[in-house]
Amino acid sequence: MESCRNFSEFYCNTCHLRICDQCNQHHLEQNNGHEIVLYHERRRKIPAEKCRIHPTKDINVYCDECQDSVCSICFAWGHRDHNKVDLEAIYNIILTQCQSEISKIWKTVIPEAKNNVQSIGEKRENVKKEIAKFRVSMKERADELKEAVESILTDNLKKLDEIENYVLNEIAEQQKETEDYIKYLEKIISEYESKISSIKHTKLMKFQLEILLASLKMHKKPKLPIFTLATLNKEEISKQFGEIKLDSPKRLKISCVIKVSEIAIQEHGTSHLSPLAPNKFWASERWENLIQYDMEGNILHKISTSMNYIPGNHTVTKEGELLYTVYNKNTVYRVTSDNTISKLIKTGSWTPGAIYSSPINGHILVGMKRNSDQKITRYNREGRKLQDIQRDDIDKSSYQSIRYLTENINGNICVSDSYAGEVVVVTASGQYHFSYSGHQSQSEFFPCGICTDVLGHIVVCNGSTTNYSSVHLLDINGQFLSLLLTPEQCPPHPRALCIDDKHNLWIGGSNEFTVFVYKYLQNTKP
Repeated sequence: MESCRNFSEFYCNTCHLRICDQCNQHHLEQNNGHEIVLYHERRRKIPAEKCRIHPTKDINVYCDECQDSVCSICFAWGHRDHNKVDLEAIYNIILTQCQSEISKIWKTVIPEAKNNVQSIGEKRENVKKEIAKFRVSMKERADELKEAVESILTDNLKKLDEIENYVLNEIAEQQKETEDYIKYLEKIISEYESKISSIKHTKLMKFQLEILLASLKMHKKPKLPIFTLATLNKEEISKQFGEIKLDSPKRLKISCVIKVSEIAIQEHGTSHLSPLAPNKFWASERWENLIQYDMEGNILHKISTSMNYIPGNHTVTKEGELLYTVYNKNTVYRVTSDNTISKLIKTGSWTPGAIYSSPINGHILVGMKRNSDQKITRYNREGRKLQDIQRDDIDKSSYQSIRYLTENINGNICVSDSYAGEVVVVTASGQYHFSYSGHQSQSEFFPCGICTDVLGHIVVCNGSTTNYSSVHLLDINGQFLSLLLTPEQCPPHPRALCIDDKHNLWIGGSNEFTVFVYKYLQNTKP
């Protein structure tokens, strides 16, 4: 049969051989219990892969509870009571899912993307047409303003002509009156000089009065028009012309840090915070409780977990559900909006700790440890494992502690590795990107709560001694930007850190009865 060159209509999933119709029955007779299927329904053979812990052993077992592939020795040691599943079956299920997704991409996603490309081209042309319309409208408005100015100018010039004629007529009349007055004065003087030697006393008295009255006559001065030049107000003209703006959301920029509020809480110490819109939040009480508060610090709901201070152990999904880990039960729990609690993920032999729900795709990131090993596992929103991230697969080193973790806007995964004293950032695929070990101005760095904002900044608190308690701001590539809160401004021993949907920064301390809320981003026009 191995040398059979006939058309292979069948396939043996057990020994992975092609089988023709004639060989089919013979193969079953020779190999009782083998699984024969149609060739197009065949199950692919798994490529050999060695165990990382036992290099001489192949990975050949799948633990359904841990959702992990291991060798037989690992399963016997760490998964003894767990349910074992055929690894080849799981491999082919995942392979089928991948092929289904690829088929979907070919049939749906790529055609839609091509349509989008065409649509984008149409949008580009539409934008050009709309901008051209705006240009025409602006020129028309400019012409209207010019016509208005010309009309105003014409009216004023006409008015000025009328005033000019009126004033000139007045001046002409005044000129004639003045000339007549001069003749009158000359006449009086002539009469006085001709009669001075023979004038009688009574005539002289009358003549004197006439001279006095003549000298008192005053001519009126012509009044000229007054034109006051108005101040040119470009803003008012711009309002008349119209406004040009880009219709886009408000942008944010870093500003000075302002304390917005202080929320007095009833339980001692806050190791982690998860905002819950609107106007609610979840907080880890120092020892074993998860508590939901309102903005006045009133307790709305309490969950006893007996978790004994696990940092970063809860998160809120974009649907508003609470997810939290319980390390001694190796379980991730889900709490719905009506406070119903259910098991979402069983982590098998791995102990879960820090957890984060991605608002980008709904994926769940869980930091876990087993003995000295540390890893981050990515699950989908239904709890199916998608990926393991262990730094020793990347740069031959390992996480010492995954106390807090978050995701940035570019998909990077940011971890506060407190025991190593550094922030470690890897890409979404698990490739090492950079580490941050604190600023040179501080000799101690114990990274705790960590979060990212809408601009891709990484915000992490230094939970070291009071002398170094602070909040550090990094850019998306790990470049230090500033101390958002200096030791003089920061609550002592900060642990919890989160950013709400209003871009406010929340801080809680391990010994505090208060949650502090700050604003460090402000809106600015594009």
